[in-house]
Amino acid sequence: MHKCCSLRLKRRPQRRTNGLQFPLNYQQIVGWIVCVVSALVNFLLLSHIQFDDLKFASLIIYSFVYAVYVITHFAASLVDPGEDDLRKRVINILPEFDRTIHAHVIENGRCHLCNINTTDRKTKHCGICNKCIFKFDHHCKWLNNCVGRRNYTVFILCVVSALLITLFTVILCLIDIYFFLVSPQELSSAAQTFINCTQLEDLNDVTKKYCKSSIYFLIFLVTFCTIALAIACALLHLLCFHIYISILGVSTYEYIMRNSHTKSICCKSCRTNIRRLYIINQDKIKSNAIVSSETGVNGENMTQEHDNEISVKNFINTLVTDELNKARNFFLYENSKIHPSNEDRS
Repeated sequence: MHKCCSLRLKRRPQRRTNGLQFPLNYQQIVGWIVCVVSALVNFLLLSHIQFDDLKFASLIIYSFVYAVYVITHFAASLVDPGEDDLRKRVINILPEFDRTIHAHVIENGRCHLCNINTTDRKTKHCGICNKCIFKFDHHCKWLNNCVGRRNYTVFILCVVSALLITLFTVILCLIDIYFFLVSPQELSSAAQTFINCTQLEDLNDVTKKYCKSSIYFLIFLVTFCTIALAIACALLHLLCFHIYISILGVSTYEYIMRNSHTKSICCKSCRTNIRRLYIINQDKIKSNAIVSSETGVNGENMTQEHDNEISVKNFINTLVTDELNKARNFFLYENSKIHPSNEDRS
């Protein structure tokens, strides 16, 4: 089992051409299982609970959205997002990267492992797929494949179709819960027969309306609705994130690297600046004590304190300006880089 599936992302000796090559990722298999189980529940149970018109409409909607999801999912997984020059070459075993020789895998637009000239500055060498990805965005564990320029569109369509499936499931569950509590006669005949408690010999009206079968029915709707809503929230967050970074004009990789680098710089500089500010305050206290013990003049003490406060404020303003300039220069650094192909065009 370990030869066909893997929990840990390891470097392949040869480059990966698609997401169905072994070893598969366990998250990829879990995604397939969730898709199959949800399709069976939606087609065989949830759709048949609805009244006739909604039942027919739900079957059509589910068939269309599931078809779009399956097509886009396997398209995003099977499409090779690598560089054009790399896809034309035969698959060979790539050497290990030696950092004693080169500082980076890609330098001046050339990949030292794939031995090709990259065509865009956003091309990155994925260590998991072991190949250069044209306009690299991220490595997706659910697809077991990298997401680049060639499969980014179908990846977004896959996320949108999965989001539509979960949202439609939540809507149907809420409708069924409402009908169950308010007017059960609106449900399908099979559902009404299953939740019918009037034939039982109970002592009160409450147990005649809510018996064991009807409680199971309600628990199923609430549980399935909660699971679908949780998945929908995660997919909506992912979709909103990609809309956000598309507005910024950056990839997922660039966004993560910039933010992690900026946070580490800010944390280190903030600790250093706090120490410097603490030292200044200690020096101010010592200087005030010396001045007060030697002169005993209140006017001079007030002047000294005022000068120290001004120096501290100026120091804080300088620190804030310095941190803003560091962040601005870092975020503008990638835009100022020139790829060799861009130099040739100019």
